[in-house]
Amino acid sequence: MKTVNLSRNSRRGFTLVELLVGMVVSTILIMGMGIVMVTLFTGMRESKDFANATGRVDLIRQLTFDARTGNDIIFPATDGTTGYYVGTGYTGHQIQFNSLRYDPVGDTTSDVTITWESRIPNATPTDPFIVYRFVDETPEDPPVPGDDVMTFAQDDITTFTILRNSTTSFSAAITTTENSEVVAVELAVTLRNVIN
Repeated sequence: MKTVNLSRNSRRGFTLVELLVGMVVSTILIMGMGIVMVTLFTGMRESKDFANATGRVDLIRQLTFDARTGNDIIFPATDGTTGYYVGTGYTGHQIQFNSLRYDPVGDTTSDVTITWESRIPNATPTDPFIVYRFVDETPEDPPVPGDDVMTFAQDDITTFTILRNSTTSFSAAITTTENSEVVAVELAVTLRNVIN
């Protein structure tokens, strides 16, 4: 009777071709996973940049809230002109208007002057702006900026421009950039003299 030795065939390993095919398939899978990971991280970074930029231009909401209580634009003083101004060591745009502040204790209103302005150093006009909000509790005519109280400051603003349309309306444009993400907001604002 003839016996067959099967143990030799059962211990057979991978051939060189099988190993090469396996390495190629593994490489393709790893490269595909790498592309997916790079895409995910890029998307996360872009989302974070967009959120940061959007958070900075969110200051426009406070500006429109201020305009609801405003009743008269002081600067710029002429319809159709921009709010461009030159300060000591800086330039920028400014909107200044009178507003009413309601006192619920005495059930009275008082006048305040609200000023929004951007500042950029004269020496480095490519730097980003810082946008400030000032409130003057004791408005004077003409305005004296020394007693204004700064209540808000936002840096890294690419542009902040103002255009006066009439005694009660103006246009504002704000842009900010975070890496490759750019967020721009343009709006027309009307002073409404609403008591808050």
